[in-house]
Amino acid sequence: MNERIINLVEMSKKVDMIPAPVGVEYSPEDYALPEPIFNAKRIMEYINAQTVYITESNRFTGMLRYWGGSVSAGVPSDSFMRGGHTFNDLCNKHYFNTTENYSKYRENLICKEWQHSTPNHNNIIKNGITGVLDKIKFYKEQYRFEKDKYEFLQAEEIVCNGVIKWAEKCSKECLEAAKNEQDIVRKAELEALSVAMHNVPKNPAKSFYEGLCSIIFCFYFLPDSVGTIDRYLYPLYKNDIKKGIITRNDAKELLQEFFIYLSNYTSPTSFQADKTAECHFAIGGYLENGEDGFNDLTKLIVEALMEIDTRRPALSLRWNKKTNFENFKFYLDCLRKDKNNRLAIVNDEPRIKGLMDISGMSFSEASTYTMVGCNEPAFPGAMYCGTTTGNIMRCLVNTLYERTKEVVKAKTFDEFFEIFSQELDKDIKRMIHYNDLFDKMCMKDCNVLSAFLMNKTIEEGRSHTQGGSEKRFGGLTVMGTTNAIDSLSIIKQFVYDEKRTDMAHLIDTLKSNWESDSDLHTEIMREGKFFGNGYEEADDVARRFTTELYNLTKNLNTIRGTKIFFGNLEGYHPHSAHFGGMMPATPDGRYDGEALTVGSSQTKGRDREGTMALLKSIATCDPCCVLTGSVVTNVMFDKSIITDDSKFESVCKMIETYFKMGGLHIQLSFTSREELLKAKATPQEYKNLKVRVSGYSANFITLQDKIQNDIITRTNH
Repeated sequence: MNERIINLVEMSKKVDMIPAPVGVEYSPEDYALPEPIFNAKRIMEYINAQTVYITESNRFTGMLRYWGGSVSAGVPSDSFMRGGHTFNDLCNKHYFNTTENYSKYRENLICKEWQHSTPNHNNIIKNGITGVLDKIKFYKEQYRFEKDKYEFLQAEEIVCNGVIKWAEKCSKECLEAAKNEQDIVRKAELEALSVAMHNVPKNPAKSFYEGLCSIIFCFYFLPDSVGTIDRYLYPLYKNDIKKGIITRNDAKELLQEFFIYLSNYTSPTSFQADKTAECHFAIGGYLENGEDGFNDLTKLIVEALMEIDTRRPALSLRWNKKTNFENFKFYLDCLRKDKNNRLAIVNDEPRIKGLMDISGMSFSEASTYTMVGCNEPAFPGAMYCGTTTGNIMRCLVNTLYERTKEVVKAKTFDEFFEIFSQELDKDIKRMIHYNDLFDKMCMKDCNVLSAFLMNKTIEEGRSHTQGGSEKRFGGLTVMGTTNAIDSLSIIKQFVYDEKRTDMAHLIDTLKSNWESDSDLHTEIMREGKFFGNGYEEADDVARRFTTELYNLTKNLNTIRGTKIFFGNLEGYHPHSAHFGGMMPATPDGRYDGEALTVGSSQTKGRDREGTMALLKSIATCDPCCVLTGSVVTNVMFDKSIITDDSKFESVCKMIETYFKMGGLHIQLSFTSREELLKAKATPQEYKNLKVRVSGYSANFITLQDKIQNDIITRTNH
């Protein structure tokens, strides 16, 4: 890493590298225009009024921030930031924030969550915006008698031409700066940047450098995941290396600057500044032809990221059965050494199986997925439609507390499970109802700024927010999957198999918050067959639970046409604590008001049999692959284990075995409960302590108290 990159990293931590927004005087006559054309005209007038990013060292340009707020007169912006959209009003009413406003939780069952859209940068790199304009011209003719579609395409034409105009402005100002530059090296860099911006994104990229210029330039129109860059940039990289146009070190430097700008899009003054989830993409994984996609560029991306001290981007390696162990070991070595905790691993095998079996995708389609946000799977050119967070434990509480007379009469676990399944079915359908309701509100937005980066919007003549996008992936994100499995397992063990208590007594004890029989609580916590210990009885219950989720949803779709997948991650807000805070005691040993579990892991020492037993249970719990949505598995290792080189290969083999058994995801934190407690007590001494939260990592001391408590209760392996 050279001095230029070191300086850029330090700058990115202190200042917002995006030029301050420039206001625009809009014509009042615009209000006579159709809505999509009105938005497109004003958006592009705003963008082309902005300041071109030129400093003493940058080799990329086009940086801007479009909030759609007061500076730009409230004109809607992009489908990720959502400034100026109906989405804003929706969030105000339904999206939980950091206040204790529980009214935003509908029926203690569900609330609105964020959504992601992943641009198809590869299409722009291969075909340029001119390719999009050609397509617009064709479909304008097809839709000339369909007013709404025709007006949308007119708007997209304005956007595409405006984006080209903005690139040309960047090109001209870089050339002017080069004319006034005395340093011959810097002069050549500015000239090269001018040439690149004259070509891209208007035309296909001709080099690795132009490919990166195109991505970072378009990133600001839809600032989310950049997708699987190691596969779609690889032909340009390989060709440039072969022809001697670029060296591996040159490419690394470009990647590092590229990553710095991705990271800095989240302002260093933002409350999200220390979090990794603001930009997340995937590397490796199956290619469309079934071969493993880990290549030299994949490795270079990891090396480049490891050298720079930034909080973002986050990175997930897609493991598969063809992943070379040495490559896997290399990645894990980087993961354990990354002080910013940006790296995680996902498994292609169960996810692609789920996409094929449940969504009906072909292998080649399923193999193109990437990762976004906190750990959501998505597809380039499509929206991630998992827009709600639900409480999967409410149905169990309703079973026990509202249908007491029926469950007391149940003579077998099968009879009890049938009643539980009825409540589960009701709640899932209720969650889908709310999910669809929220999406109906979102679909009022006609997005024009970033629609040219999405698939099928031009062909269908409508915004991706309104359904004009392909290969959508969605479903439900739920809190408390492990609580549900544990509660069912305890009921089966204590009431039906071992008959240590009866259902009536258990329910009475729960209603007293365990006070009427604290010995039963102690016995359950000491001898209960909890999930995550390799107990076949508990694992069987887990498989029965996930299979029931599959059976209840296999014939259902969301309003956007997606099949139902389940996730269990938690974003920036502690939904697990808030849902749990409104729920009574449950058979897994939870007390009234206690938080639910997050992800697939265990907490509070319930995983007693070691790491491999925990991973085995997680890996084998979902034979139908319905739990392959936004799923996270957090494992906390003691530093002495992960930093010990003599033990490191064993850790690698253990994680590889976990994936071979079917585990979907893993991310690691390296600390101890004692260190976390000290950090909570004296935060000023632990400013650099970073931990995996859910699908992202952050500074421990900046997290909400309820999230800190959840991390502290994880078992230290």
